[in-house]
Amino acid sequence: MLWDMPVPCSAGRDRPRGTVRARPCGGAAARAARVLRQWLSDDAWSAGERLPSEPALARQLGVSRVSVRAALAQLQSEGLVSRRHGSGTYVNSVRPLVRSLHHNVGSDELITSGGCVAGVAELSWRQERADRDVADRLGIEIGAPVVHLKRVRTADGAPVTVSHDYFAASLLPDRPITVGPSLYEFLSTVCGVDVAFGVATLEAAFVGDHAAVFGVAASELCRVIRQVDYDAAEHPVSYSIEYHLASAFEFRLVRQRPASARAVSERPPVR
Repeated sequence: MLWDMPVPCSAGRDRPRGTVRARPCGGAAARAARVLRQWLSDDAWSAGERLPSEPALARQLGVSRVSVRAALAQLQSEGLVSRRHGSGTYVNSVRPLVRSLHHNVGSDELITSGGCVAGVAELSWRQERADRDVADRLGIEIGAPVVHLKRVRTADGAPVTVSHDYFAASLLPDRPITVGPSLYEFLSTVCGVDVAFGVATLEAAFVGDHAAVFGVAASELCRVIRQVDYDAAEHPVSYSIEYHLASAFEFRLVRQRPASARAVSERPPVR
């Protein structure tokens, strides 16, 4: 079961709740998978069309057949393609619109994936004391200094996402800094900390205090993503709370057959 990323749409829909662990893999296979996802997103192949053979893809991607095979297996697990024994790999006729939630992508990419122009209506940051929730998520003492980054993202000029990000102030270098729109880039280039993966939860809520920002009634629904990001050693790096306006985003759910059923269907015929 995979939770798909939200994509801008004309009307909000109910979305199930779940927990995902977003760990990007590395190496040639991961790079090949990213390129193939982009080609699929750009409609390089039509739904139901067979992809080129593994040797052909290996030449096009500049990687080994082993890496191509691993990349295709990853895309199959995401519901993007189907692999048929003795026939090849085919583009699914019903595909997710964007990457699955277990791939850590930013709000800008979510917005642009729906054909909208992404923007930032507000970006501010300040130092404050960690409350119990933030302290527990970051593994620090209550009252420890943290940096609170607030951003309001827009789609075609309309606010659709409000995000609050927190990280320990101890990560800041002892020099003047400028916080840009990308937290991951800031943590990597300025603080010297790279995010390896994140653990996120999804829930439904009322817009409430963010009604004025979104320009809607407080009773409007939003989807809340709470995520803790970790470094390669699994130490918490940052904690984010994102409020996505329900009427501006859609979540899609891809459900696959049980592994046992796939194994039976993919078993070669008896001769």
